[in-house]
Amino acid sequence: MKARLHHIAITNFKAFREFSLNLEGRHLLVYGANGAGKSSLYWALYTFLQSARKPKKDVEKYFDPASQQNLLNLHEQKEAAPKPGEIALTLRDSATRNDTTYRISLADHGTANQPPILKGDLASDFITYRFFFGFSHFRNSEKFDLWPLFEKEILPFCVSTGGQSPFEMWRKIKSGEPNPLRQPGIAGSEAYDRFRQNTSAFAGVVTAVVDAISAEAQRFYDAHFASDDPAKVTLKLAVTTPPSATGSNQNDFKFTLPVIEFGVQLDGHTVTKPQSFLNEAKLTQLALSVRFAASLVNLHDSDLKLLVLDDLLVSLDMSNRMQVVDILLSESFANYQKIILTHELGFFREFRRRIGNHHADWRFVSLQGSAAQNIDARTEKNELEKAEDYLNSHDIEEAAMFLRKAAEDTAKRYREWAEGKSLPPGQFFSLTENLRAARNKLLEGIPGSLYGAVLKGTPKEHRGLLLSPDDTDLDGNATLQPADKGKLKSKRRDLRNVLNHDGWAKMEAVEAVDRVLEMTERVLNPASHGNTTPLYEEEVRRAKKLIGRLEKILEAQR
Repeated sequence: MKARLHHIAITNFKAFREFSLNLEGRHLLVYGANGAGKSSLYWALYTFLQSARKPKKDVEKYFDPASQQNLLNLHEQKEAAPKPGEIALTLRDSATRNDTTYRISLADHGTANQPPILKGDLASDFITYRFFFGFSHFRNSEKFDLWPLFEKEILPFCVSTGGQSPFEMWRKIKSGEPNPLRQPGIAGSEAYDRFRQNTSAFAGVVTAVVDAISAEAQRFYDAHFASDDPAKVTLKLAVTTPPSATGSNQNDFKFTLPVIEFGVQLDGHTVTKPQSFLNEAKLTQLALSVRFAASLVNLHDSDLKLLVLDDLLVSLDMSNRMQVVDILLSESFANYQKIILTHELGFFREFRRRIGNHHADWRFVSLQGSAAQNIDARTEKNELEKAEDYLNSHDIEEAAMFLRKAAEDTAKRYREWAEGKSLPPGQFFSLTENLRAARNKLLEGIPGSLYGAVLKGTPKEHRGLLLSPDDTDLDGNATLQPADKGKLKSKRRDLRNVLNHDGWAKMEAVEAVDRVLEMTERVLNPASHGNTTPLYEEEVRRAKKLIGRLEKILEAQR
């Protein structure tokens, strides 16, 4: 059985007064300006999953107007009859298509001890930009101690190999007292002994977890970031000071917090102060390796697995961001249902382009509105869809403008697909440059003369007529020697392979480019829009179909 997040409904919680979003099991890419509810969505999902292992009172407080810790919408609470706060998630079994809705509110703790939510909480991961700021913002005089960051950003999502939750172990230790009942004598000594034993057990668990993350972080870094390094980078996480409790009474009791140090070597030479020696981009790559390693090390079996990222890459430039996007879209995170939140429209669009505008497994939305009024999730249309809207309203000039934007984006991705590599960031290539480069690369894999003389313009339904469907004509030819027949049959098989397999696919791709290039000067060239030649609606519609054809070819490669 596989469960996917199908629907989100949030009422009177943080920025939301009334919010609803259908996912239908798809991944989600969200753009939201500051104040549009992006982080509120993050915390709603986090609060919901965490609620499964919390007592009822620790869930109620978020929805209780009388509690100082409530997370109710301030504007909704001013209403004469405010709606009760609630978070409701609907999970759909991908095999049976059956839906199950779980709710948390002041009156309902519907997630309590529910296996799908409990397991989903342990298997899911939530990451914000704060981890990377916390990773890199050490002063030169400070020890590179990651324990405070580890405690808040990693420990809640870790489970030891023994099945115990390090976070729960730590929470009991941190919030407890060695001798809470102030028992004297043997009872008091036993209480201190139990506390020391719990601390020692936690020390062993946290050390094992950190060691596992360290090893995985090195593998992750080597796989995704090391290729551009002038020197070999070796990273290491280690618990250099384990947590400890000493003493047997209130007067001599002492508790020592753990220290998790982070170290780096370049070609075997230790970097004593990574925060001062390495630039921000490299530190962020190292932080990403550590944080993603923590996710991969603590993989758990669960029908529900969410990876929720809130403005994860704000400190990276666009090229490095796209590198991380490729990582998120790789097999490493294939088992997660991904929810990506960003306040940067440019990054949203680039991420969407990398996924593919019409990818069936993704939903693209923008959050519109405010906490004072209401916030809606609106499907974010791409340029091709906007061109269609303007065409339907017979605004041909606007349609042609958005169509050209769509064509430029498609041509760029088309070229990257044909050449098998990303274009240099920040470097501009025109629409025709990208199309011709893609065309030339595709033609490298097929005989150019064969394309021009035979294949170009041959409809798909006529391909099989170019060659005999079998070799009976060769077998019946008495003038041919058996060896010659064998050679001709072999050559004919090769030709059939060119026509029927990869060659034809490349032919179709080249033909699609040729058709777009023919239309470029007439419809897609902005200079044509201001001259005396009218832009006819039918021409723009044909151009849109051609761009759509390029998109379909790209989607077929995924």
